[in-house]
Amino acid sequence: MSPARKWLHAAGMQGAWFAAALSASTPWHLLGVAANGVVFAVHVGTSGATGRELVRGAVALALGLGVEVVNQRVGGLRVQQAATMPPAWLLSLWPVFASAMMTGHSLAWLRQKKAVAAALGAVVGPLSYSGGGRLGALELDGARSVLTLAVCWGLAMPALAWLADRLEPTRAPKP
Repeated sequence: MSPARKWLHAAGMQGAWFAAALSASTPWHLLGVAANGVVFAVHVGTSGATGRELVRGAVALALGLGVEVVNQRVGGLRVQQAATMPPAWLLSLWPVFASAMMTGHSLAWLRQKKAVAAALGAVVGPLSYSGGGRLGALELDGARSVLTLAVCWGLAMPALAWLADRLEPTRAPKP
């Protein structure tokens, strides 16, 4: 993947995150879903491996559903537009985030460093949600939310890296 394409993917991912977080507490909360859908569709369409990337997205969505339910029920996270299930804008972030683990993308390097992925997830996960809170997308319940987010993301990041390894092995084929 060219450096320009890598940066475009990273910029699209960040832009979709901002669209989701900024619109979450408005009547236009589905704007974030649409933004994430566009970024993921472009990623899938340009990946050269449509089936693999759709599987990656579906598994990431399922993982995200589990993580977000735990964050709400155990961590006391209150999310805009959520009733009993996490909202679509929040779940739509997961396939886009998982696509960053594809070879040549911004987080692919974490596939070889699962311990670093866990530590990074435990720190950056809560920071990301805190940023979303400052934008009005959600509310954290103090230390309980931060601890739950740290544990969930400390497990989710290496899980996404493991998934990427299973779907896209880096080892060379045998002659």
